[in-house]
Amino acid sequence: MTATTTEPRTYGGWRRSRSLGIGRLDSRQTVILMTAVLVPLLAAAFGAVRLAFVLAGVALPVLGLALVQRGGVLLMDLALARARWQWAAWRGETSYRGGVFAELPRAWDLPGVLAPTTLLDVEEPGRGRVGVVWNQRTGWMSVTLLLSPAGALLADRATVEQQVAAWGDLLASLADDETVRAAAVTIELVPESGTQLADHVAGRLDPDAPELARRVLGELVAAAPRGAARVNARLTLTVDPAAGGARPRSVPEAAAEALRSLAGLSVTAAGADVLRRASATDLVRMVRCAFDPDAAMAGVSEFDALTWGEAGPVAAEDLWDHYRHDGAYSISWALLEAPRQRVSHDVLLPLLSPGRFPRRVTILYRTLSRDEAGAVLEREVNAAAAREEYRRRTRRDPTARERADAERAARAAAEEAHGAGLVQFSLFVTTTVTRWEDLADARREVEQAAGRSRLKLRIARGGQSAAFAVGLPCGIYPPAA
Repeated sequence: MTATTTEPRTYGGWRRSRSLGIGRLDSRQTVILMTAVLVPLLAAAFGAVRLAFVLAGVALPVLGLALVQRGGVLLMDLALARARWQWAAWRGETSYRGGVFAELPRAWDLPGVLAPTTLLDVEEPGRGRVGVVWNQRTGWMSVTLLLSPAGALLADRATVEQQVAAWGDLLASLADDETVRAAAVTIELVPESGTQLADHVAGRLDPDAPELARRVLGELVAAAPRGAARVNARLTLTVDPAAGGARPRSVPEAAAEALRSLAGLSVTAAGADVLRRASATDLVRMVRCAFDPDAAMAGVSEFDALTWGEAGPVAAEDLWDHYRHDGAYSISWALLEAPRQRVSHDVLLPLLSPGRFPRRVTILYRTLSRDEAGAVLEREVNAAAAREEYRRRTRRDPTARERADAERAARAAAEEAHGAGLVQFSLFVTTTVTRWEDLADARREVEQAAGRSRLKLRIARGGQSAAFAVGLPCGIYPPAA
């Protein structure tokens, strides 16, 4: 008999979108480079030598900002972000004082990018009441499913691969719904005392249970880790009802369109059980507890009377590298680069494992329609071909990274031509502490976990409140925020 072994399946092929440009430059950098070189040369050609020297002196620092990177980001983008944030700070737009400190009629708006949102309490036939977040600026509606992820640690390889494939099919199916704008999967990890498991078992143990059962449960509790965490998972679907064939004529019709899209999701096959659709009280509680972690100690019924505006903070400060809100401190990161190599299905396990501090991890998906996906991939392939032609004419050999990037672009175009979907994704991480002295340790914990997950994250400097809001069930999609 011959034993057969199969290698674990790996996943990858994602790449960062690149526009057409010279060498490793994108279109914007190429235009700046050409302008910085040609303008002084033209001035010198027309006899304005002194002006040419002045223009060259101006062009050099501009080139430095456009070509040099720091931490994977162009200095030009860093400078623009800093200037925008500083301008907003001078205008007082980075400070929020809600409730009694704000002027009417905007006293009960949520802060920052959440201000245009409002909460609808909708009755869905056969399912009860459902909460829908309506973005009054974009007209988009967001609905949330509360999930119970089964996990893959105890599942066999075939089951895990089937679940990953089902998740891919779910994302691909979103491309067939022209109203879907984004989908966000959020995992919240809240550390809890290790005694909660013992208290939970002790409170439910039947005193008349057999001695063997009582002894087994006691051994399980004793063997369980002292540290534990409460894991909350949810999926938020954001829909543009006006993009459908039948334009809704009222807000209730628009909310019904969002609920219709949510009903088409096949989440269970991807390894997560649907607990229920989030109600208005659920959404208020999640938002309120994010801004004020101490509010989690209150009972669910205490959130029934809160309005959407009251779910936000009383005061908040959007600082350059962290966010201060209702006595708590948060730092948020955005994904800078996904793993270049192919990875196994559990690559995010370190980032999604419990730590000492609360953590919220959100993967944000934007599904492209079939037509848009084809156009994007064709543009990427053409850009790769143009770069290859430039290297050939300049007699420069491509680097290994350039060859791999061109191969991934061609493979993605071929897969799309055979029916695969195209998804743009990003990842946001937020950690929150209630003591300032813990903030540095919480930051180090997230960055170490991201490194073990082979992710390159970057602190969302100058955009902390917006990155914080992405992880809330409010349908915030940064390019449209």
